[in-house]
Amino acid sequence: MSKTRPLHESIDLAVDGIISALREERNFRIEIISAGAVVACGIILNLTRIELAILSLVIAVVLSAELFNTAIEKLLDMVNNNYDPKIKFIKDVSAGAVLLTAVFSVVVGYLIFYPHLETPFKSSIRLLRTIPYHLLVGGFILIILMVALLKGLYGDRFSKGGVVSGHSAVAFGLAIAILYLSGSLLISLLGFVLAFMVAQSRVEGNIHSWREVILGSFLGVIVMLTIFEFLLR
Repeated sequence: MSKTRPLHESIDLAVDGIISALREERNFRIEIISAGAVVACGIILNLTRIELAILSLVIAVVLSAELFNTAIEKLLDMVNNNYDPKIKFIKDVSAGAVLLTAVFSVVVGYLIFYPHLETPFKSSIRLLRTIPYHLLVGGFILIILMVALLKGLYGDRFSKGGVVSGHSAVAFGLAIAILYLSGSLLISLLGFVLAFMVAQSRVEGNIHSWREVILGSFLGVIVMLTIFEFLLR
């Protein structure tokens, strides 16, 4: 007969499980970062307690689904590490459950945030219409050309890896453009969060090191800052 664990020990084991998932599962880390950004945006926009409660519930459902999916995959890999159609079916269904909760969370987020973002979004569109498009397009082309030049000088492949991360350069260049065009702290914060997620994905995929990602991010920021500060004023 198994001995019942004390409550504090059960809590410690549960926390260890969450920490292990954070260390080993990239998707779970991305979801945690996204959840933090969503909560921060909700606080900045002064959402009602009911809206925050709904967001918290949806976040908990998505994170729990990801944890269940991870546990199922680890268990099945331990039972049988070879290809098995039945095991594949179970993994696919488990992943489908995570996808379903993620899609539902996006719908709920849209319904809650849209009324609060409608006015700044329309203001950004009006401002965008006054900006010379060729300068913005030229800025991103310049970023890509500079990335290609740096990779060429170091003999790296353009499409993958190299001394500087092109994805990070474009992502942070876009974040700077959003910062200037939106005039909204919330929208700007979301832009930088997405840019950071792009940069992190390059490191997580063992495509770039953090140094290469930081160099790419710095390149994108410098180019777009130059355009907005000197050419569009």
